[in-house]
Amino acid sequence: MIIDIHTHLLDFSRHLDQKMKDDLHRCGIDPDSYNFTEQEYLDATAAADKAVVFGIRAKKTGWLVDNEFVRDFTGRHPQKYIYFASVDPTDADYMDQLAAEHTAWHCKGVKLGPIYQGLHPHDPAYYKIYEYCEKHGLPIMTHMATTFSSGVPLDYARPALMDKVACDFPNLKIVLAHLGHPWIEECVAAVRHQPNLYADISALYYRPWQFYQAMTLVKEYGVANKIFFGSDFPATATGDSIEGVKAVNRIVEGTALPKIPRDLIDNILYKDSLSILGI
Repeated sequence: MIIDIHTHLLDFSRHLDQKMKDDLHRCGIDPDSYNFTEQEYLDATAAADKAVVFGIRAKKTGWLVDNEFVRDFTGRHPQKYIYFASVDPTDADYMDQLAAEHTAWHCKGVKLGPIYQGLHPHDPAYYKIYEYCEKHGLPIMTHMATTFSSGVPLDYARPALMDKVACDFPNLKIVLAHLGHPWIEECVAAVRHQPNLYADISALYYRPWQFYQAMTLVKEYGVANKIFFGSDFPATATGDSIEGVKAVNRIVEGTALPKIPRDLIDNILYKDSLSILGI
């Protein structure tokens, strides 16, 4: 079974403000890559047996995806797509939103992004979210990696910051998105250190040297059992991600550098991440 733990759904015309589009363009990313139809999303995730889907609510950096849009989609495709809600802790009623998405709309997890939402991950507002999610068994997917969005310190995205959160909330399962790039060593160390920390490899394979080094660290630290597969659509499609992950050794062919074992790659690709997260 292939589980894509990391996909985005949004309406380009309504859910991204001009700042977001300008930041994409400034960093060499075509904003139109975020302009996709529902059918294009379905086609792009066709290679997955199950997929987690979410939007991002982050006024600070121009992500304005409403949860209703995402849960309407998952409600029409309940057999395959798993709904994670996103709440922006800078909203005055963010805890009411979280409670409603959980109790009324049955979200299976929560998507956060301190570097998008403009708060340090140890901010008291986040701690209220962590407390609620731990109490109710909701896993968290949090963006702890660099990004193209400007106006928020990169420091908010350091994976090691979630090490303290894992200590303070030992029964909260936390997934660090994108293996914490470019702080991959830090992310791998944190995941190894805390039993309730995990990471995904979404949006990594298309930087082949970085991805090869990342998988080498995963092997050397022995943490493949805690690493999940994800694509980060629309950054890339599920099928392309699968092929890219399988091709990890291509960049070192013809060299003396060690190969990444196929069983490690299979461990990540075919892992039942949903069961591990209690979903």
